[in-house]
Amino acid sequence: MSYRIEYQWAIYRLPASATLLEPRFVVAVEGGDNNVRVARTGKRARSWDVCMIGTAHQVLKQAVYFAGACEGGSLKPSGRNASPEAYVRRIRRLVEADPSNPVGTWYPHIQIPEQHPGVAHARQLGLAAETEVSYGQKRVRVDLTQAQRDLVFDFVDRFPDLMGWHLAKVCGLPSS
Repeated sequence: MSYRIEYQWAIYRLPASATLLEPRFVVAVEGGDNNVRVARTGKRARSWDVCMIGTAHQVLKQAVYFAGACEGGSLKPSGRNASPEAYVRRIRRLVEADPSNPVGTWYPHIQIPEQHPGVAHARQLGLAAETEVSYGQKRVRVDLTQAQRDLVFDFVDRFPDLMGWHLAKVCGLPSS
């Protein structure tokens, strides 16, 4: 039976502003499956993905959802068994900490199923939306300019069914 290992976590905090009425968070996780290895090195394969995004409340709600996988053993933070409560505490500490010097960066990368209502919403906002095929599924990529970056949180608020990896990506984070 395969399980997912989370190796390290990074968080980006966006302070409240004229466009964001309360602070927003982007939580990235470096992880991978225990039985997938890189052929060249034999090391377990891993990558950074945005897993949680939104207000503190939204991020903790998403953490509770992921924490359920700890109970069944299909998610192991740091490669060890963890209780769901311990997982939520870990994410809560991340949210409450002050990421004064975050490494790397995050950027909006909205990629949603073609039939999702977010596609119509993007078109209503006048955003560029292009259909692509990803893993055999038609998806729509919505492009945001740097000035429109905060609009990704509009998608977070309106469509809680979208996961972090549907909405954003990270780069420049060190691999373990």
